[in-house]
Amino acid sequence: MSLFPKVGRNQPGLRITYGIVVAILVLGVFMHLIPFYFMIVTSLKSAPEIMRIPPTLWPEQPTLKAWELVLQITAQNDLLRQPLSVYFVNSCLMAFGTLALSLPITAFAAYANSKLQKGRGARWSFLFFIGTLMVPAAVTLIPSFLLVRNFPFPLPQVPNIPGTETPFPVLRTWNTAWAVIIPGVFSAFNFLLFKGFFDTIPNSIIQAARVDGGSEFNIFRRIVLPMSIPVFAVAAYMQFSGVWDSFMWPLLVIQDPTKAPMSVAIYNLVNAFSSTGTMSSGGAFAQNERIRALQDAGLSWNGLVVLGILQTIPIFLMFIVSRNYLLKGVKIRGLK
Repeated sequence: MSLFPKVGRNQPGLRITYGIVVAILVLGVFMHLIPFYFMIVTSLKSAPEIMRIPPTLWPEQPTLKAWELVLQITAQNDLLRQPLSVYFVNSCLMAFGTLALSLPITAFAAYANSKLQKGRGARWSFLFFIGTLMVPAAVTLIPSFLLVRNFPFPLPQVPNIPGTETPFPVLRTWNTAWAVIIPGVFSAFNFLLFKGFFDTIPNSIIQAARVDGGSEFNIFRRIVLPMSIPVFAVAAYMQFSGVWDSFMWPLLVIQDPTKAPMSVAIYNLVNAFSSTGTMSSGGAFAQNERIRALQDAGLSWNGLVVLGILQTIPIFLMFIVSRNYLLKGVKIRGLK
């Protein structure tokens, strides 16, 4: 359905409004594409050309040297302690591990609140689930850090068992991928998405399946889940994007460089370039020599742009997959 109906579109007032709306949309798309254009162009430039002032709008001699060097970079030059593939695998483990736990847990909670709970209990549990949306993330940062250190005690030190000098047993997920996965197993925003969709499913369908002897799990798996493919696709995309781009929390809870995600690895690499020349004269000279060798090989800020592009590719692919599911999702016309 178009924004403006074809009938009456030739009227002067409607034509002017239609043209203004189209112009604003085109301008918005253009403004969003400018950063991506400069990212692609910069990744195709040589190191000396990137440092040139004023910058060029198109590479004079396009080259893929930065892409080759970034994909081959390892622990050499003290820029990355591990191959780039290690950080990519770590990000995939955290993102898909969170999806594998978060989607079913959040969907089951929303289904129970929508179709199984009634009355005051349903209202209170709904407020309990969405209550986390009202708490700023900065407020829960320190308690969450203490919990991954000494679960279930949000304390710097584990208390002793009363009457003894033996500390309580605790579960430590700090410095592991579980420290990123477990805090994301429930998403209050996805809970709202699932519940809003489940509320549109008529109770008569659920009741008919119960009369036929179906358990709640089978009803969810055979009836509710096929109807919910579009909302699952949206929730999966948003959850994946949030975990893949997360930076502050992985930087805080993961100290082992071999377990860091791509976002933290890119941050460390940017710091390695940015710190050049900020130390003592001898240290600055050594840093300059190291960076000069990379520039001679063709790697400079163009390599950092390549890393940024590589960081966004999985999110773009996830968007394509989610979009396909939204377009091909099951359309239940009889539910209206």
